[in-house]
Amino acid sequence: MLRGITIKTASEEIAVEVDDSLTLEEVLRTKRIPPNLFQGYTKAGKEEAHAIPINTFIFAIPLDEKIILHCIRNTDLRDVLPQKTTYNKAQNPVVSIPEFNFGDDGCSQIIHELNPDSAKELVKGKITDFVKKNSSADTTIVGISGGGDSNTLAQGLKALTLGNPNKRFVFFTIIFEPIWATSAAERASELCLAHGLTHHIYRNKEIEDLLGMKESLDNFYKEYCEKFGNNTSHFFGTYLISIVARKLCKEYHTSEYILGFNREDLLSDLLFSLMNGQKPLAFPVRKFGSTRLLMPLWNISKIILDACYPKYSLSNYQEREDNQSTYQRNIIYYLAHSVEDIYPNLGLSLMEGVRKIFADQWPELCSEDSLDIFPSEYADSTKVEEIKNFLKKYL
Repeated sequence: MLRGITIKTASEEIAVEVDDSLTLEEVLRTKRIPPNLFQGYTKAGKEEAHAIPINTFIFAIPLDEKIILHCIRNTDLRDVLPQKTTYNKAQNPVVSIPEFNFGDDGCSQIIHELNPDSAKELVKGKITDFVKKNSSADTTIVGISGGGDSNTLAQGLKALTLGNPNKRFVFFTIIFEPIWATSAAERASELCLAHGLTHHIYRNKEIEDLLGMKESLDNFYKEYCEKFGNNTSHFFGTYLISIVARKLCKEYHTSEYILGFNREDLLSDLLFSLMNGQKPLAFPVRKFGSTRLLMPLWNISKIILDACYPKYSLSNYQEREDNQSTYQRNIIYYLAHSVEDIYPNLGLSLMEGVRKIFADQWPELCSEDSLDIFPSEYADSTKVEEIKNFLKKYL
């Protein structure tokens, strides 16, 4: 059943009809309006308006009562929400990206539709611009997992080698169940082959030999899970791919490597650091001793990266296990994507602002002994010693 609701601000009054199975909060969310900007009221005849919670179901409100949602500030929504929408259409789109514009006539938006080809061109342009500006080595190591983010690096980096024989990218993929499946490496190989790129696959034995491990990788992972929990495998995977990349930098006599950290990856790290009163780690270039990690995807949303290879991305989703994430990581990624959803590019604006604030004062990451770990200034010394002792058994 449809019910009429009046949405009031200091500047306008909007009448809408909505399904009564919704709550007042849900009505506002469908309009991209934050519910805590409004108070709910009902009014029966000439009686005074009566305040009600915003989570009230509409069907619970008597039919003879008028429903009012009143803005609690003198915010003119016409300045912040689109009053006009135009579409930049694409053939066979897989994703749409809103762009807000502001002016004397209020807010308007353009919806940009992207298909895989247009998404690839967009990403390729950002990758090439970033690497031209930030890369100085002739050879750069590139870690790709076979997922949507890192797969986009192949085409973008290939473009930088055309007409530049001195520029070389060496790609690698790790196979290690249950974190990275064989099928993921096959996807990565397929892409690298298509673009004529050097690509190496590292399985358990190759990883053990490369890192000079004292015991097997399986035992390393098993004890890690016993100490820190099976649901922390993501952190193990990030560490493993990072130490392999830095080892390959030594093998190939280079000081640069690339990993596919995207916008929400870095935004989640940034939010976590700020919420805990810590300086965020440097991005989109981070130093580990004399080695530099480059992040050419740092300002690109994951949804755009996945749009480049939707078939591969779907396969990657389907291979994921439901016990590979902690509740803390779930929350912080939820917040990162929520920030981006509240307002287009809000997360990117926050990241750009933080880069300016901390440009000359990023936390320094110093190596511990001969181990390839780089604790920040906020690391607990007791925990660091515990981790060092654990790693010395294997590395």
